[in-house]
This record gives sequence, C-alpha cells and structure tokens, in this order.
Amino acid sequence: MNIQFANRLVALRKQKGLSQEELAEKIGVSRQAISKWENGESAPDTDNLIALADIYGISLDELLGKEKAEKPEEVEAEVVDAPVKEEDDDDDDDDDDKRKGPTPIRFVRRMIESIGFLLAIVGYLLLGFLLKGPTGNLGWASCWTIFFVPMLLVGLLYAIERRRPSRFPITILIVGVFCTMGIVGNAYGLNLWHPYWVMFFFIPIYHAFCGAIESRRQTW
Repeated sequence: MNIQFANRLVALRKQKGLSQEELAEKIGVSRQAISKWENGESAPDTDNLIALADIYGISLDELLGKEKAEKPEEVEAEVVDAPVKEEDDDDDDDDDDKRKGPTPIRFVRRMIESIGFLLAIVGYLLLGFLLKGPTGNLGWASCWTIFFVPMLLVGLLYAIERRRPSRFPITILIVGVFCTMGIVGNAYGLNLWHPYWVMFFFIPIYHAFCGAIESRRQTW
C-alpha cells in the first residue's frame, strides 16, 4: 500500500485524538487491522474506507488524497512527523500511553504486572503454613486462588483507567470465589458447590450490561 496514504491515516487519526483501539471499535475491526493499515502492510476495503471518511468528516476523495482537505497544512505537517511503523506491540494501550503520558493508575498497574505474581507466591506460602482448618492445614488446599489476585487487580485498574468496565476479568473473579467457597465449605462439612454454581450466570449478564453501557456512551 502507498506509504503516503498510510501516513495520512495516522495523521487523520491523531488529528481526531483517537487511539488505534478506539478507532477500531468505531469501525468494527481489530486494532491489529488498524495498525496494518497505518504501517502500509494492508489496505482497508471500500466499506472501511467509507467508514474512515465518515469518522474523520472528510470526503472519500480527500481520504484517498485526490483532493486537498480543508486544512491541508495541518494534515501535511503531521504526516511529516508521523512514523511509518507504529504500535507493533500487542498491548492495546501503547498509543494512549504515548499520547497521555504516565498516570498513577498506570504506574500501579505496571508495578502489579511486574511483581504481582511474586507477591502472590509469598502470600500463598504464608497462608499455607499459617491458615488452619478443622481437618488440618487449610491454607494449601484453598488459598491457591490467591494467584488470581494480581490478574484481578490489573484488570480492575485497566478498566478504571480506560473507563471500560467490560475489561474487568469477571470470569476470573467468579471462578476464584466459587472454588474458594467450595473448598472451604468442604473443610467445615458444608456443600457450597451447589447451588452456588449459579453465580456463573452472572458472567454473561455482566458483559451484556457493560456492553450496553459502553455502546450507549459511544453514541453520546
């Protein structure tokens, strides 16, 4: 694909203040597809070109470079500075990281990603040795779910940072709570496996609710 067209796509997206992920959601494609368009590795089809032109508020000819945009000096200046290769990393928030800079939430999230699993190991060992139950040492049997905690915290912070509740790993939370309840219940002679498995029905309900909220917010 023409590199000038690829750079134009980068400049127009940044002019609108959109990340690759946000643009992908508006069009209905993957972030990787947007990245390939802007890297010159592939070209959008006709439907996607029309969608891009509509989002950027320009004609299809202007998008393709056949006509001058309303503010050519702004677009052209951005094209000069726009890198050809951008965002090859699979981390969807790289573009926002570069555009918005560091934040306290992002700093904490990165720290948990770096050392969270190590802290979970330490916590599991402590609970394994110290937590007792009626049938003996309960910690080793029940506290393995502590390894879910770093993933939950990272997902929670990411959801807060992006203001997207659907990014919270609700499935991991439900699995961890259900397993912990069942194992601890067994230790005390209680059957907490049934009927509490019904909590898994909360997962699709949660995602449906979050999807409705986020879709509605995008139309505001």
